[in-house]
Amino acid sequence: MRILIVLLFAACAGDSPPPTGRCTGQFYDACSTEDDCVGALCQNFLDEFQVCSRACDANTPCPDGGVCNEFDVCKPAAPNECEL
Repeated sequence: MRILIVLLFAACAGDSPPPTGRCTGQFYDACSTEDDCVGALCQNFLDEFQVCSRACDANTPCPDGGVCNEFDVCKPAAPNECEL
């Protein structure tokens, strides 16, 4: 019985933590449509994830560690931990 419990615990150890709350439409929150975002730009990054973002360039850098991609849109390393 102990072995089964240890195996179950080890199998779940790599799971990501649950979201911290509801998304509020801020930069890098998950979104489904532009209506979910304060800035009205819900960007899909090649099916990796879809988040609220904004346009960027040399004069308008991305907030909070995002990078300005080749399409001049801010892309975070990962979406904020929240749920729609």
